Amino acid sequence: MAGIYIHIPYCKSKCIYCDFYSRAAHSPDWHRFCKALIMEFESRISEIPPDSGSFTIYIGGGTPSLLPPFEFKFLMNSITTLLGDRHPRIPIIEATIEVNPDDVTPELCRCWRESGVTRVSMGVQTLSDTELHIIGRRHNAQRAREAFETLRSEFSNISLDLMFGLPKQTIDSLDHTLDSFIKMRPEHISAYSLMYEERTALWRLRDLGKIEETDEDLNVRMFEMISEKLNNAGYERYEISNYSLPGFRSRHNSSYWKGSPYIGLGPSAHSYDGAITRRWNIADINLYMERIENGGEYSEKEILGFEELREERIMTSLRTIEGLSLQRYEASFGSTRLQRLLNAAAPFLQSGSLIIDEKNLRLSETGVMISDEIISSLF
Repeated sequence: MAGIYIHIPYCKSKCIYCDFYSRAAHSPDWHRFCKALIMEFESRISEIPPDSGSFTIYIGGGTPSLLPPFEFKFLMNSITTLLGDRHPRIPIIEATIEVNPDDVTPELCRCWRESGVTRVSMGVQTLSDTELHIIGRRHNAQRAREAFETLRSEFSNISLDLMFGLPKQTIDSLDHTLDSFIKMRPEHISAYSLMYEERTALWRLRDLGKIEETDEDLNVRMFEMISEKLNNAGYERYEISNYSLPGFRSRHNSSYWKGSPYIGLGPSAHSYDGAITRRWNIADINLYMERIENGGEYSEKEILGFEELREERIMTSLRTIEGLSLQRYEASFGSTRLQRLLNAAAPFLQSGSLIIDEKNLRLSETGVMISDEIISSLF
């Protein structure tokens, strides 16, 4: 499988926790930007391995749902036509767009579906209006519910984002959001703990004492409640932060954790060749478009060394429910490295935070809560 990620950096407003590259959507030149994305893909389509087997497309941001219908169709039709011409026998098995509830309309939903989108990921985060206001989201709880119903009329594969550890969030308010999500019955739920990233408004507000970070014990209780309630409702946690109904795992995101190749299009987008090369585009939309149009250099790359590949294998594999294949690890990095890994894992195996199951090393439910500590100890 090979993935294609398309970064749409425009936003109407920036959430206080976001550290992704984005720009204010003040009269953007959408057609010029979409043409630049297509030109980049044309110049890089040869990077896709001919034996990929299938493709996934993921349109993220930023706020992709701001793309006008004509430009969205133009972009998707161009990308899929280029893929079909170069790889006529390789199917697109999943095409996802990230959307903001405030943007969802019946007309846009039809446009996305008719353009080939099969899956929608909507950033709800919480159904508490107080919490939504604090983190700078531009929708309210009622609008999120209405947007979900509008999406449901066109799509049978919907993912909702949920955040916990929000300022002023309580167990009761999270419980209310969870119960509402379960009643809505999306096929997929991504549950993320709020992260305080440098250079974000959230980071500055905390340092100024205007926002208080959630207590770690409360964060753990919230995570436990999310896992328990979603599990009881029939959702499988197949990755640290992702839950799905049977058959609805995100294929695109799963390919990242399995080390599959992907091409990232757009400013700040990252790419990986599935072997040793990583590449990232400049985080400047105007410079990106200018250099694409004039044949200039718009990206940098790095070659991953043996130890970097080994550490990345541990990190990505242990995020998944299947865990790290010890047999594959030994084949890639040798028996000495395997023994060192098992020695480092011994205390966590003894405490029950790690489990060896069918020759795979994986996190237990308690291990998930201290996954960062465990993974860094295994390096």
